[in-house]
Amino acid sequence: MVRDIASQLTHTYDPSQGHYLFIQTSTDHVNPIYQPSEYDKGDEIRFINGMGDNRAMLSIASTQLVEITLGDLQNTEINLNSSDEFWIDDYQENMGPQSAMIVTQESDGTSSIRALSYYVTSPPLANSNLVNWNNIVHLSQEKWVATGTIANTQSSGDSPASPSVRTAIGIIEWQGNLSVAPILTSFSTGDEGQIHNLFSTGNSQVIVATNTGAYQVKDDGSINEIDIPSQSAVTDSQGKTWFIGNQGTTSIATFHNGIIEIEELAKPIPLEIEISEYESGIIFMHGMDVNGAFEMMTLDTTVNDSIESGRGFLNFAFLTFFSIVLLVMGWTVLDRFRNY
Repeated sequence: MVRDIASQLTHTYDPSQGHYLFIQTSTDHVNPIYQPSEYDKGDEIRFINGMGDNRAMLSIASTQLVEITLGDLQNTEINLNSSDEFWIDDYQENMGPQSAMIVTQESDGTSSIRALSYYVTSPPLANSNLVNWNNIVHLSQEKWVATGTIANTQSSGDSPASPSVRTAIGIIEWQGNLSVAPILTSFSTGDEGQIHNLFSTGNSQVIVATNTGAYQVKDDGSINEIDIPSQSAVTDSQGKTWFIGNQGTTSIATFHNGIIEIEELAKPIPLEIEISEYESGIIFMHGMDVNGAFEMMTLDTTVNDSIESGRGFLNFAFLTFFSIVLLVMGWTVLDRFRNY
């Protein structure tokens, strides 16, 4: 679904004017969703997510979602039914809008999590453990996994004025009652690494990937460390997670059914990967080359022994994006800057 978003939605930025967002209706025609004016709403977009049923969701304004039906040039502004004011940093569904979660930035500067059912909100998460929540994904039944950062003021090597920041992983439960806030039932802090990917791999499992390692979150509440640092990660249709390393890396790690495998690549990865996508057996990797140009490379995972023989690299398809950046990549980079 991510590939559909990237191929039908385009974000551009003109320094002299501002942000533009277009939807592509055919190979040679695009329609604007918005254009910059006195108030450039492009600066307020915090995420864009595919919902798995030909829809994409984003947020531009406080307590408002924008639903885009891909391929039909339809975008609908949805005002949430809430008595509070907050910005929406992430939105995810469990089989549709009847059961959803949002990560919010509150009016007092803190972050929280709310449940939604048909865009009516629950009260905010009460026990946030002083976490700056960033993202959330569905785990199983009434369970969700949220990630963020937390200041570590207890470390002996930290200055009280500038404590280290650690990754935070929480399991959230919500029983479907909109009068009751979601509950943080399990919580863990990791290293000082940066979370770059969070996704469900199926079978009631979520993978959290960071540049210092990864974590496997299970339905029973356990959070297991995986010793695989990565620059980007993606899960395929079989639930196998592919961990992509830094520029120059000569191997790629996979994790599936609790087993780690390291497979050698025919050539070193030539890009500093920012985001990766999976579709129909192909991993698309977007990043920068040594000259700072945006490019893309592809890896075919369907060909037997393709990685070892080098046939998996179709052609290193170095496609320069010029001033137009793939929407998903653009907001991933923007979100990383916001979190620093």
